[in-house]
Amino acid sequence: MKLILAAGLIAGLAGPALAGACGTEISSLEPRLDAKSRETIAASSGGKEVASRREAQAEAATEKGTSPSALPKGPAPGSAETQATADVAKASGGGTGVMEARASLNRARELDKKGDEAGCMKALSDAKEQMDKS
Repeated sequence: MKLILAAGLIAGLAGPALAGACGTEISSLEPRLDAKSRETIAASSGGKEVASRREAQAEAATEKGTSPSALPKGPAPGSAETQATADVAKASGGGTGVMEARASLNRARELDKKGDEAGCMKALSDAKEQMDKS
């Protein structure tokens, strides 16, 4: 009887430890996502007009699989504007990857609160994938 109670106690204590695995992963991913967000903001800053132009050029270049300077009316090759536009394309993918990763991380957090470990880990995996795309 004591053995059964001890086994039950150990299982009861292991449950919360296992349920916290996704929460631990969330805690370790969040600072990386915050850093990626700051990088994206910094790459696309420089005034609304400049940021808008850079993002439009980055998106167009990404869609065509080319560099921003190869676009009509694009910045001169090797210029600071070309580098800034390339940075936006690289850092943000237009900013959508970071936003999607943030949404997936929030979904993981909610699933973790509900105790859905498998769903939480899947949402966390989605967030990591989206960060890697951006």
